[in-house]
Amino acid sequence: MDASVYTPGAGHLPPVLAGRDHLLHAMTVRLNDVANVGRTRSEDVVFTGVRGVGKTAMLTAYSAAAAEQGFEVISHQAVTGQSGLVESVLARAALRIDQGARAWTRARRALDRIAGVSLGAAGISAGIDLHERESAGRRVYPEALAEALATLAAEVRRDAPAGGVLITVDEMQVAAKSDLPLLAATLHRLNVDHPRAAVAFAGTGLPHVPTVLREAGVTHPDRLFVIEELAPVLPPTEARYAIIEPARRVGVAWSPDAADLLVTLTNGYPAHLQLFADEAWRAAAGPSLITVRDVRAGAQRAGDRLVRQTLGPRLDELPPRQLEYLTAIALHGGRASTRRIAETLGRQQRELSWVRDDLLRAGDIYTPRRGHVVMSVPAFASFLLAHYDDAREATDTELLPLDTMRSNASSTGSPAPRGQLEPPTTPQLPQDGPTG
Repeated sequence: MDASVYTPGAGHLPPVLAGRDHLLHAMTVRLNDVANVGRTRSEDVVFTGVRGVGKTAMLTAYSAAAAEQGFEVISHQAVTGQSGLVESVLARAALRIDQGARAWTRARRALDRIAGVSLGAAGISAGIDLHERESAGRRVYPEALAEALATLAAEVRRDAPAGGVLITVDEMQVAAKSDLPLLAATLHRLNVDHPRAAVAFAGTGLPHVPTVLREAGVTHPDRLFVIEELAPVLPPTEARYAIIEPARRVGVAWSPDAADLLVTLTNGYPAHLQLFADEAWRAAAGPSLITVRDVRAGAQRAGDRLVRQTLGPRLDELPPRQLEYLTAIALHGGRASTRRIAETLGRQQRELSWVRDDLLRAGDIYTPRRGHVVMSVPAFASFLLAHYDDAREATDTELLPLDTMRSNASSTGSPAPRGQLEPPTTPQLPQDGPTG
């Protein structure tokens, strides 16, 4: 069938945000409270989670809901090695002033103070390089930025009484260290100096973003931000709903067995649900039913895409010790205690802590609880096991052979930690692909 209703790919808003109802309801409440009471009832939220669980989708939904209510949205995409939070504010200001937005035009004087130039036709839009000005010594104080945002919010509310200003930052874990304390201090000054200001904040980041904030000098990030961690996999019912409901809306049904098979193949991992459902849709003859046969045909193509676009390139990028550590996790079904990993690799846990920390920062694993690690992408486990020995032979670093890992894992006979979940199901992916 043509015109798929699914949206595979990074950052795309899925047709249904399944399993996120409580977060969507909280979003509405937060916007209502900040619009009516201001910062005294604000909750600045950060959506955290591994890659592919819909963090950016939640931020997009938050921004859309805010805009619909009358908020002006200032979005910043953090990029490794670059600052730019203030530049995003000023670029948005210049654009909206040039567009003749009345609230921004009325707040122009306050915005000029943080820009150090006159915004609008004679400012940024005329080609002034704010990065050059910053490197030349321009410094933005949180008090001035808070004042500008509060002024803008007040002007927005003159035209949209239920509106305000929403600031968003995507991928906070790679934001410049100078941006994060400025953001935190600005939100704090808004709380202290402008308690009635209708200014809200929402961000996203990998699970270790609270640590990144602390390392950047943000004190007590857990007090400043509400951390909403998105589950890495959806429960079966929610996963089925995520694939069935978009099709139902256009008159297409999924056979129950087909929906069950797709959930099993993807383990309920949101990014793969969209990808596998999209390929099943395209494989279906239609016009009104998707069957098990369609899922199996689509799964082959989805697996090919995963290998080509995600799994193969990531395998090629992995440093040797991270490759070895991840493969040890894969031997245990994609999740294990750090003790079991150390036994599998024949090393002490303390010797491996730096490897684990690097994988956490890269987003390849997460820690559901102390002493346990889980692979972020379920399908990566079977792919690693198929390609590890080839990748090991291609590196100059002496890594443990897979057979030795298996022998170590079986000889210890260590029982699984109490309360440990069953290993996630992983799809049987094609074995061809880059091996580095």
